[in-house]
Parts: sequence; C-alpha cells; structure tokens
Amino acid sequence: MKTVAHCITPYLQTAGPWVYEQIRHNIHYRSIILTQEIFDVESYPVDLLYSPEMLSRTQIFLNRLVRKFIGQYSYYTPIIRKERVALLHAHFGYEGCRVLCAKRKTKVPLITSFYGADATEYSRYSFWMRRYKSLFEEGEIFLAEGTAMALKLLEMGCDENKIKIQKLGVDVDRIDYKERTFDEQVRFLICAGFKEKKGIDFALKGLARALNICSFDFELTLIGDGIERPKLEEMVTTLGLSEHTKFCGMLPYNQVLEQLNHHDVLLQTSVTAKNGDGEGGAPVILLDAQAAGMPIIATKHGDIPEYVIDGKNAFLCQEHDMEELADNIVGLVGKQQQWSEMGRIGREHVEKNYNSKLQIQSLEALYDEVC
Repeated sequence: MKTVAHCITPYLQTAGPWVYEQIRHNIHYRSIILTQEIFDVESYPVDLLYSPEMLSRTQIFLNRLVRKFIGQYSYYTPIIRKERVALLHAHFGYEGCRVLCAKRKTKVPLITSFYGADATEYSRYSFWMRRYKSLFEEGEIFLAEGTAMALKLLEMGCDENKIKIQKLGVDVDRIDYKERTFDEQVRFLICAGFKEKKGIDFALKGLARALNICSFDFELTLIGDGIERPKLEEMVTTLGLSEHTKFCGMLPYNQVLEQLNHHDVLLQTSVTAKNGDGEGGAPVILLDAQAAGMPIIATKHGDIPEYVIDGKNAFLCQEHDMEELADNIVGLVGKQQQWSEMGRIGREHVEKNYNSKLQIQSLEALYDEVC
C-alpha cells in the first residue's frame, strides 16, 4: 500500500471536516499527516501524525527560522524518506508552496488542492503570485472544487492540463435526513465564519426586508464567530431581529449536524469581499444541509450554483441584490408544501454527487495517475 502525506497546517480546525473526509476514507493508500501545528487531533484522529512537537528544542528553533525567512517546512524531508511517501497532497495553495523544497529533495510528486482565499485573495499579492508561479511549474496536479475555482487557477497562470475538478464530499451516512414541514414558524440557520465574504450582513438585511414584505413567525440561529461578530450583533438589534435571533458561537461538527435537524432553511449568502476573498469553491455546509433535507437560500457565488440545484432545492440570487434575496425568502416561505420535495431532491443530489465515500475513489484515481 502506497503512502500519501497530507500537508496541512494547522491540523485540524473546527471547520475542517471536508479535509478530513479526504483523509479518513482512503482505501488503497495509507495516509499520514505532516503539520506545523496541532489544533484538534481528538476530533480528527489519524494513525500517524508528525508535528514540530516531536522535534528537539534545537530542531524546533531551526524549523521556525526556516519557516520565517525561507517559507519552507524544513523537517518534512527526512520524514518523507523515512515513511517512503509516494505522494504529497498539500491542502491549500500556500501549503503547496511551503513543501516545494521537500518535494525537490525527495523527488516525490505533489498534488495541491485550492479551496478559497488561497486563490481568490492571495492572487492579488505579487509576493504570492511569484511563489505560485514556481508551484504551478513544479507541481503535478492542482485540484479545484468546481468550475469557478478551476477558471480562477487558469487565470492565475496554471497550465489547464494540470487542473482537475475534484468535488468535496460529506459522510451522508452520518447526516440524519428529515422531511421539512411548515408548523407556523420558519427556523433559519446561518453557519459560517463571521467574515465579509460570508455575506451574513447581506442575509440579515434580506431577512428584515422579507419580513417587511410579508410578516411571518421565525427564528434565526447563527453558528460561528469572527471579527465581524460585534457588527452583526449590532445589526441584528438595529434591524429588529434580536428577539428571534440566537448566536451560538463556534460548535464542533457533530453539534452542527445536530442543529441541522432543528432548522428548516439554510441561509448561505456568500459575496466577494473588498480584498478579493471569496469562497473559491463553495461552503461545505451547503452539502451538510442538503443531506439533512433543508431547502437553501444562497447566492450565485463561486461554485455554489454547482453545489445546489437552483429552482429545485435552492433559490439563488445575485450577490448584494437585496430585492432578489428578499423575494426568494418570501417565495420559499410561501411554498411550505414544497419543502419536503425540495429536501428529497437535495438529499439525492448529495448522495449521487458529493458522497465522500464515492469522491475518495475519484481522488485515489488521481493519486494513481500521478504516482
């Protein structure tokens, strides 16, 4: 069995189940982890993980020095040789750049997955574009979640023959499916980092506008945290939504899945931030929610139109189009009798196209091609 070394730092953040699904379902490859920082290995257990904590004090100092001044992970090379690694899989473009030195020394092929800001924001900086130029020249394959991200990599200068679309996936067996029925109250859920590109302020304003058009009983739950939290809490009060709104903070993935069954509609109104940051692909919570049977209200941003079926199990609007967003919310509330059918369509869509156990077969086929 060949060994693939997954390079990701830190390993692994709360919002990292979509990376973990690419690691834990390997069938024909043995997975090991190379990281610079351990964040939550208990929630994402693996058989073998290497981090600087295993180094001597002198090696830790040298590793930090090389990271700071050269931008490379120096201690990966001997591990790659020791574990007889056949393939490096870097998660995020910047991780790919930081393992190039180890790749050169070991001559092990490299696959790099781009996910979001590593393409949409970092491509605005000449420093990173210089590093990406080397990465695109030396790396074997570059993975994009969908067409929008693939086009972005092409725009950044990546050889189109090296770009492959590899859909992310979720463990559908782990997600309980529930048919949604209307019971006089609409329970909205927003699950995202509190940052500009998630468009949460847009969602709040759209919901307030929808309530002015057609008053209805509702609850709104926000799962997440970030620098925009004070602004969003103030906005909830200003818009008159506070009585019906609850901020839960960050939750572990298993608790997020539990919350899906207590809500009716997912709001995912992603936008392009002023600094260029965007989803790149699409938020994986869209897959979780569809698998759970939830109708979706979202934007035509990144690869979101590929992750849902507009007009079938989701209503999409243009970014920042407040009128269209409000109309979509009102329209969905008025179609309560269609919620169960929308949920069934969403579940089938994820089972067929975004089941992590099926996606790993596609990923391992790419591994075979490179090895």
